[in-house]
Amino acid sequence: MKTAIALITAALLSASALAAPAEGAPVGECEGVQVATGPKGKGYSLLFADIKKLCGTKVNLCEVNTTGGLDNLNNLSTKEADVGFAQLDTYNDMKVGDENIAGLQGVAGLNYNYLHIVAATAGYNVTAEKRMAGIKYGSDTQAIVITRFNDLRGKTVALVGSAQLLGRRLDKQLGLGMQFKDVKDDASAFELVKKGQVAAAFTVSGWPSGAVKTLTPDSGLTLVPFDGMVGDPYKIKSLNYKNLAVYNVNSLGIPNVLFTRQFTGARANNIAALQSCIAANLGEFKEGNYQPAWNEVKPGDVSGVPMFKKSGK
Repeated sequence: MKTAIALITAALLSASALAAPAEGAPVGECEGVQVATGPKGKGYSLLFADIKKLCGTKVNLCEVNTTGGLDNLNNLSTKEADVGFAQLDTYNDMKVGDENIAGLQGVAGLNYNYLHIVAATAGYNVTAEKRMAGIKYGSDTQAIVITRFNDLRGKTVALVGSAQLLGRRLDKQLGLGMQFKDVKDDASAFELVKKGQVAAAFTVSGWPSGAVKTLTPDSGLTLVPFDGMVGDPYKIKSLNYKNLAVYNVNSLGIPNVLFTRQFTGARANNIAALQSCIAANLGEFKEGNYQPAWNEVKPGDVSGVPMFKKSGK
């Protein structure tokens, strides 16, 4: 089992690296704490902007844009980042095959990420041959409309970022027999849905998702609910997207954690200052003009991940 997870993880990291190289500053260009986030405009990058606004005067923070949590954990393992955002389930999978990831510590527990299942509002067409006694005599075109997660049994789904691991995990756990296409970003995944080349797209983000917020009813896309049966560390929450006229759509939620490597000396002081600043300003993050995701954050909650300690012990 551990070997299988390690092989899947290695393949996904390779595909992720080829699909979308990191856009942020290389290691040598940052004199402060390098924070691996995700694509510009998505949840992790937006949370980083909030943290930098309140804590940037306490410690110099540099953003390293990546494809998301899967990429971030790899960057922490290979010392291309000092701090990184990632989902708890992704960390739990990847630490099995990477002792560097297994040794990571939590700076802060964060919000939940949610699986957004984007499908075509009117469905997509599938053409099948008509045969009699092995002889083709025509074809039949049928519109297939995806209305819920379980409708994707046996279908092809586009996966973005951390959904590349989550989608495969859910498929294995629930036995749906889905096929997958890993794509570099949300725009590419949504385009495949519009063209009918995939039945749906899976993208993972905090609420509200920057990519989903840009969609309109005229886009021909909508959100469909998650109706699978799963347990910890997941939870189900209803999401609203007024821009799509979609309300109370059940989504699968996964806890996020801000991770770091073990440090000593000045680097440890920087991480400790960041950790202290986030904790001290949690009330302002919740009440001020910051991302709604902060409302889900609980003080000191790192979801069972060992807490960062300045001594590194």
